[in-house]
Amino acid sequence: MPEIYIDDFVGISNKLETLPLAFAIRKTYGHEIILDWPELDSFSVADTRRGTVRILARIGAIRLRSCDDKRFRGLKNRKIILRSLDGPAFRLDPIYLEVAAKIRLNPDLAGEIRETFSRFGDRPVVGVHLRRGDYAEVSDDGYDVTAIEWPSVPIWWYEHVMAAVARRQKDVLFLLSATGDPTSYTVIRKNFDVVSMNVPNPYGYKCGGHESYVHPVADMFALACCPVILATPLSGYSHWAANVLGGPSTCLVPVPGMSRGEPGIGSLRLYGMRLPVWRAFGRQSRNLSRVSVSMAGVDLSRPAHTDWL
Repeated sequence: MPEIYIDDFVGISNKLETLPLAFAIRKTYGHEIILDWPELDSFSVADTRRGTVRILARIGAIRLRSCDDKRFRGLKNRKIILRSLDGPAFRLDPIYLEVAAKIRLNPDLAGEIRETFSRFGDRPVVGVHLRRGDYAEVSDDGYDVTAIEWPSVPIWWYEHVMAAVARRQKDVLFLLSATGDPTSYTVIRKNFDVVSMNVPNPYGYKCGGHESYVHPVADMFALACCPVILATPLSGYSHWAANVLGGPSTCLVPVPGMSRGEPGIGSLRLYGMRLPVWRAFGRQSRNLSRVSVSMAGVDLSRPAHTDWL
């Protein structure tokens, strides 16, 4: 049986994004899928096995970093080290959520998430994903997706939207998922009713400035329980939480080109769409449904949904 190896080459959400292509290859050619990921002590993926990508695995393997359909049709009987986050849409789109359903969270972590939310009963919950560090701030005055490849969202935009949410939904609880220096967002914890997962990060792979102090898998699955998420556009982590795991979430995102003086809010619902679609929407302001500061049209009344865990 030919083999597909996926090693620990990126963060958790991007590794998950390789799975649909791996399963499309498996479905067509019968490959075995072998995962070499440290996070597999936190979740499992059905119809795969855990292994290591060492020298013997690499001998004779092709490195698949991109894959159009012509390349796909040449993969029969080939040993593959897979690093492609995309592939032929007509092969991947129909199985995307089917593949996501193969991912099962460790029962202990699922229990931690349920317990965290259960403390707040039926209070409405809104998730907040602050991605810092590897997503860099271009300017404190605006949000420009053309200046650099991975721009962070200014903290003041999150403050602006969280304040609008709290005015509309007085009893709202915010679930904060963040990377980077915690001192950069202390104002959010000070000014809003915020909770974070209390599960330490056991992995040491984050680069300086991009550290995650909370367990990244528990954090992403908890974020996926939130019906509304203030997301980081372009981020695969926001994407998997909002559009893949759990049920559909409404994403509130900054409008590209917005400024501190006009902090535009956009809305996206892309459940079941793949990462390239999410990123295309994140780079084009014309793709977004606009949301007023009154939060009209956004349902902020729902509690976290944990039944799917």
